[in-house]
Amino acid sequence: MAPSDHIPRRSLHSPDIFFMVVAAAAPLAAVVGNGALGTLLGNGAGMPGAYLIAGLVLILFAIGFVKMSPYVKSGGAFYAYIRQGLGGFAGGAAAYVALLVYLVMVVGSVAGMGFFCNIFLAEVFGLDVSWKLISILCLIVTGVVGYREITLGARLLAILLSLEIVVLLVLALAVFSPGSGAEVSLTSFSPATVFSGNFGVAIMFAFVSFLGFESAAIYSEEARDGTRTVARALIAAVLFIAIFYAISMWSVVSAFGPDKVAAAAAENPGTLVYRAFGLFTPGIFVMLAEALMVTSALAATIALHNAAARYVLALSRERMLPAGLGRLHDRMGSPHLASLTVSVITGLIVLGFILGDADPLMTVLSASFGLAALGIAILQAVTSAAVMTFFLRRGRDTGQKPLDLAIASVATLCLAAIAVLILSNYAVLTGSLGLLDYAPWLIPLAAVLGALLHGPGRRDTGEAR
Repeated sequence: MAPSDHIPRRSLHSPDIFFMVVAAAAPLAAVVGNGALGTLLGNGAGMPGAYLIAGLVLILFAIGFVKMSPYVKSGGAFYAYIRQGLGGFAGGAAAYVALLVYLVMVVGSVAGMGFFCNIFLAEVFGLDVSWKLISILCLIVTGVVGYREITLGARLLAILLSLEIVVLLVLALAVFSPGSGAEVSLTSFSPATVFSGNFGVAIMFAFVSFLGFESAAIYSEEARDGTRTVARALIAAVLFIAIFYAISMWSVVSAFGPDKVAAAAAENPGTLVYRAFGLFTPGIFVMLAEALMVTSALAATIALHNAAARYVLALSRERMLPAGLGRLHDRMGSPHLASLTVSVITGLIVLGFILGDADPLMTVLSASFGLAALGIAILQAVTSAAVMTFFLRRGRDTGQKPLDLAIASVATLCLAAIAVLILSNYAVLTGSLGLLDYAPWLIPLAAVLGALLHGPGRRDTGEAR
């Protein structure tokens, strides 16, 4: 068999993976969408603090995740770690849950692209282009980029991500500059404010904003320096996302004032951040922020598509999907067949929503990301438990210390609590959309299917090589 059928080309550096991870989180979209909704429905001015708490929990998770990385050789991320720590059947269940999560995230991101681009074209150019047409075009562009060599996607995402980071920094600098007139205080980070209102809803929206950060591990086989490159990228991405979200949302709170930001969000949460730009920056930056929402959605779609394709690639190698999907392109070294598979599946789902005339924001995006948030919280909790179990079983061989086990234990408990909070507030995230409120049942169904397909004779232990 040709070498290209086995080993992807090691072409990715830490910055490439960093951009993939941060772009998957879509910083501008997270602040404009999740941050504003968390402010309105959650803890008001305490939303910046909620971002820091979510980031702290995920950093604890990432510490164990990275420490176990040298002992996990598969590119399957969550499922590979769970299989290593808890056995093959648990790993098989996690594999299909992870694949479900990433597929629905692609669907939601495509719908978001259609929604935000429709608004931008209407307000800037006076064009009324249906979100349905835009979403179809987004699927085509994403499919082409995913089909080609992975560094093409990384470079494109780096450009788009840099622009949206710059525009949010402009807002922060304008608000926090001396003489701006903004009501700047540390109220947003005080415990009384952070845990006020509906903290469960706030932490849910904060957690949704980090979706996809662990996807760094999926690129381990394509990284220049293997797990070391992935570890650097993962820790850097979590730190950056947490701090950047908190500062960006703090600037929005300060723009309106801690006592008035909730009321401002109630007027229209979708324009809260744009109005903050309007208050403290020239009008060009409002338009730029609206335009970059489109590129943010596109960047997220590309990154999530790439992550989903690599799950398909990994599962095909584990014989949990047809083996042919694990082939790599002879010239580009990309997982072209896995990418095409993701394009077809997500395209059919989006087409179903289009034919059903669904609302792209309140139905497609909300329902899909609500399901994804729950699935990833569960997967992260189980992964952290797997890390803890693995080091308890092989602690002497790996040289792990009691502190490492303590961190993994705390991470497991915190992530389990977040999963419970997300499930209890799921209707808030989806907008109580009837049958879609039962979407969480897809997670246990996927888990059962994955465990069954893992079956006797599969690799159950995933022992380190």
